[in-house]
Amino acid sequence: MKIITRARLTGLAGAATAVVLAATSFPAPAYAAETPATLAEKAAALRALGLEPTAVRTGYKDCDLTIEIWNALAGQQFRGEVRTAAVTAYTDPASLAGDAGKCTLFIRTDVFAAKQRDVAIQIAAEEQDRIERELKQKAALTIGLTITTDDLGLTVKNFVDLIRKSDKAGTRVKAGAQTAYDASAAEQMTFLGDGIVTAHEADREEQIRIEAGENEALRLKLIEEAARKRALAVLLVAATDGMLAASDRDFITYIWENAEEGTTVRGAAERAVLSREPADWNDYIHTGIHEAREADRQLALRKKYEADVAKADAVLAEATAAGQHILAVAARKALAGSATELDQFLRVGQFDLDLVTGFETGEVPLNWSHTPAWSDAIQGVNACPIADTQSHATKVASTTAAVATAAASVRSAEAALAAIPASSTAARAAAAAKVAATKAQLATAEKNKAAAVAAQAACAAKKPENSVVNNERAHTGTSAIRYYGVDQSTSRSHAYFNAINLTRITVKPTTKLTYWVYPESNSWINHVVAANSTCVAVDLLFSNGSTLRDSGAVDQKGNRAHPSFQCGKLTPETWNKVEVNLGAHFNGQAITTLRIAYDQYPNTGSYRGYFDDISITD
Repeated sequence: MKIITRARLTGLAGAATAVVLAATSFPAPAYAAETPATLAEKAAALRALGLEPTAVRTGYKDCDLTIEIWNALAGQQFRGEVRTAAVTAYTDPASLAGDAGKCTLFIRTDVFAAKQRDVAIQIAAEEQDRIERELKQKAALTIGLTITTDDLGLTVKNFVDLIRKSDKAGTRVKAGAQTAYDASAAEQMTFLGDGIVTAHEADREEQIRIEAGENEALRLKLIEEAARKRALAVLLVAATDGMLAASDRDFITYIWENAEEGTTVRGAAERAVLSREPADWNDYIHTGIHEAREADRQLALRKKYEADVAKADAVLAEATAAGQHILAVAARKALAGSATELDQFLRVGQFDLDLVTGFETGEVPLNWSHTPAWSDAIQGVNACPIADTQSHATKVASTTAAVATAAASVRSAEAALAAIPASSTAARAAAAAKVAATKAQLATAEKNKAAAVAAQAACAAKKPENSVVNNERAHTGTSAIRYYGVDQSTSRSHAYFNAINLTRITVKPTTKLTYWVYPESNSWINHVVAANSTCVAVDLLFSNGSTLRDSGAVDQKGNRAHPSFQCGKLTPETWNKVEVNLGAHFNGQAITTLRIAYDQYPNTGSYRGYFDDISITD
């Protein structure tokens, strides 16, 4: 594991490898006035996480302690939210610029809220584990398969495989298990619930027909035994010989006494026991208990769905308030989906997000437009066309020369005036008029120069662009990011813009970045240089302070994922797909920021184009 220190983070913040720093246009953060955390607050945060509050740890500065917590919890189960909150705090632009306010808030309050989220995740995981274990037990009881504790610990898919290979499984159960094994996790759960029961009933009917033959009494006996075994499976109880031999009323009494209080299964059992009609007892054993179980299941599902909607609404509200657009979009999608999709989002999806956006309405938008990624992220680039730059330079030079000429004329006229004797009144009056005229000409020349200098400065001050536009050009839909700038430098020049704030995206071995880019030539704007337009790429910032551009990672064509290494590798006037495998370089790292970047060495001139359909997926 690579240990992250503040020194490492700040070391990565320089020059071309700088991490996000606050742009001068950023408003002052609300936490800037936070006083540093006290020793007691640091100790409380550490104890809450089960970490020893040693003198070394409590002696750390706030951001150093935040990084220490992030490192100390690496590899621990159910600590993802705390680690995500820590990353958010210590990679905040203000934190990297030296303002520890966000780290202080993490230690003082955010760590406790994040811990509660981790506890909620753990509870949900344990509940899911309980549900899966019950399904496994019921499935095993259904077919009479004896299982061990280790068997219950198998994944759902591997447990389905265990059933598929069991000699207790009949032909239909094996076929159903095979189909489920090759299907989705949700379909595997369905098989362990109702699917195996239906398949086993069909297998059992055939088995009874074969075993009983023409013996009707034996056939009825086997049917009753099968019905009782299935009824007891609802309680996750294996049938004993005594239970199979008990009277219907005694059998139902056992279910009544052992069913969970308040359930429909128990209530229906009580009504059946109190009935004097044998038909009611038989109906309960064969069908009533299963109808009651289904009623309980549907009620539980309704309650869970209502609770899940409330939880997802809270996630959406919090994400929206925090500007976490990826999480907000995922929450809205889950709320609009099925109960299964909502459950998946709350249990897993919200903590392990993907980025998929074409910048259409309802999709992940930009967090920033035209915002430099750090203080000197734009070098040698503006939005003043080269021809205009040259024209302004020529104008400034000519007006400067005109000022010099006019100033010389003033000096000459003044010298001529000084040489005329005071007694020559008429001559001196003419010379004085000449001085006045040359001074007026100098004032005009100076005014013209000032105007030329101001126009030159205004053009030079025009900033390169990075924003979403509609109905211009798009790979899909109608929206895309448009980039535009003018390279003014014959040496190194670059423009890096923050675009999307990323949260809860952790790189796995299979994670890849994909995007489409359309470099323009002069077809839209005549001063755009096609070669310049290809010197662009999507850049990423990671939780350890490293960047995609400096990682050595390559795209699907073997070109480095650095904007200057994309120069000439992209085809102008068409959509180019770029795909980068992130897992080889960043496995386990969280991605914190997505940037749009232009970078190249010697060439000058305008560049322009579009990015669309950006995704980070596994």
